[in-house]
Amino acid sequence: MENNNTVDRSDIIKKALEEIKRLKKKVAENQTSLFEPIAVVGLACRFPKGANTPAKFWKALQEQKDLIGPVPEKRADHSLGGAWEGSPFLKEAGYLEEDIEDFDHRLFRFSPREAERTDPQQRLFLKVCWEALENAGYAPDSLRGSKTGVYAGIMLMEYMQQLTSERKLTAQFDPYDVSGNGFSFLSGRTSYFFGFQGPGITTDTACSSSLVSIDQACKGLWMDDCKMALAGGVNLLLFQDSTALFSSLNILSPDCRCKSFDAAANGTVRGEGCGVVVLKKLSDALQDGDHIHAVIKATGVNQGGLSSGPTVPHGPSQEMLLKEVWKKAGLSETGPDYIEAHGTGTEIGDPIEMNSIIHLLPKERKTPVFIGTVKSNLGHLEAAAGVAGFIKTVLALENKKIPGNLHFNTPSGHINWSESCIEIPRQTIEWNKSQKPRTAAISSFGLSGTNAHIVLEEYETAITPAQEKTAYPERQWPLRFSARSLSCIRDQWIAFVAFLKENENWSMDQLSYSHNVSRADFKEKQVIWAATKEEALHILETALADESDEVPVKNLWRNSADLPQVTDSSEKSLQEIRFSDTKTNPDLEQDVFADWVKGKKTDWKSYYRGSGLRKINIPNYQFREKVFGLKTIQS
Repeated sequence: MENNNTVDRSDIIKKALEEIKRLKKKVAENQTSLFEPIAVVGLACRFPKGANTPAKFWKALQEQKDLIGPVPEKRADHSLGGAWEGSPFLKEAGYLEEDIEDFDHRLFRFSPREAERTDPQQRLFLKVCWEALENAGYAPDSLRGSKTGVYAGIMLMEYMQQLTSERKLTAQFDPYDVSGNGFSFLSGRTSYFFGFQGPGITTDTACSSSLVSIDQACKGLWMDDCKMALAGGVNLLLFQDSTALFSSLNILSPDCRCKSFDAAANGTVRGEGCGVVVLKKLSDALQDGDHIHAVIKATGVNQGGLSSGPTVPHGPSQEMLLKEVWKKAGLSETGPDYIEAHGTGTEIGDPIEMNSIIHLLPKERKTPVFIGTVKSNLGHLEAAAGVAGFIKTVLALENKKIPGNLHFNTPSGHINWSESCIEIPRQTIEWNKSQKPRTAAISSFGLSGTNAHIVLEEYETAITPAQEKTAYPERQWPLRFSARSLSCIRDQWIAFVAFLKENENWSMDQLSYSHNVSRADFKEKQVIWAATKEEALHILETALADESDEVPVKNLWRNSADLPQVTDSSEKSLQEIRFSDTKTNPDLEQDVFADWVKGKKTDWKSYYRGSGLRKINIPNYQFREKVFGLKTIQS
């Protein structure tokens, strides 16, 4: 009996161990599935001195442009006088080239009064979200009712403060002051306008707000709170009061330049702008045929806690965060290839951040870890600083180059360079590939102590451009244009003509796909048909030469009179036809686009699914804007 009991117990234990082993394996598989990489499928930005698209931003970074400049003339009216007259802190900053009061209120369904009372930061964020969706290959009006989340970072309420001052004089209250200026409405208004039904969350962790928002978006995707997410932040320097206030913290540079990691570093310089990224789980992005710029491997957020002061960075907390996120990302102890540092250029902050990184990295690493910061180009964008560094790093991975760091001449004596394997590139360099994919990390540290860190990895598609070009025979390719009015259609034509003249690399199949899949539907709908870029250019220039919009132009469908008769060559309804069906019967494609011109709704993502065509950067929708600002209110 004892022997049988022993055998029975032994067998039970053996089976139990096997079951434990199986369950552990299942847990590991579930963890891998739950925290799969997040694909970056769309980018949009408005950064200083005309860096208002990812392509223009990358050009400025690669050419190491200094994007700091004087106060725009229009905003000089709001400059501080008196004791602040001639203050060095107020002379220059990273200002947007555009008029920040411009807004297409009709497109975004605002009344003129509502636009006037709405913070320009909210208006700018809406515009950049629209552009990010187009960049991702999604028509901005195609996601109503979808489980799409909005995660937005912001920190300043200057516009609300001015409206409060006005109310004291007029004793008038306006409900638009609430919806136009409350932080919650930054994400809430965006979700409302686009019809999203995922989370709408606004974050204020000061300088780390936008990178924390990207972290929150990733967690929302991992937890299935949303299927797609828009994340980023916005910061505008509406008035100089805040600059004067920040100067009291002794963190601003009197020469208005951010000399990160340099011996001459004497503070940061303020900047403004907005950046938004579109994120999806990698498996979903692949299934939907999205263009993937890079993938997020891991994210993390922590707090400095009890340090030397509430605004003083805490090195051990930064080091702990980086170590944890690197481990989650599967990086070895040697760290990533590149780190986009917070790098404010302050005498205290830079040495704390750099020495924390040096302490983490092994001195004997064979290749250097390159470090840079976008603040040396465009200043400290505060609530939008993290997303600016994130977009820079995505573009660096995609272009396989590391931009040089501005204003780095003499290494700071407060940084332990001799014990490090880090290197600050002074010129833009090629990012040479090792046996593993290129990896990068981004840090963003909030003034109040909230730290965020994200690890990115390059993503290389299996389809080469050469394969794409040979996939489809010579044919005429459609380009659909839609806008609120005929004059707005002409705005789209003008932008596309300029684009075709400046870009020779793209084939017609890529242009056609990218243009058609990302455009919203409006009242006016037109289509041109062209076999080559030259033919498309000729059609558009011919149409633009006719200011009456009445002279017929070959291969331009302006109205239903230009449309061909729908063929009866297919048993499928037009809504069921896919691009692959048109390879053997091009007339079917004309039927689909004729149906669209007549007003039928078409799911362009479904139409092109499985085509293998790649989304490229093309001009965004051209907003028809008017000025809505405090001057308008006061008049």
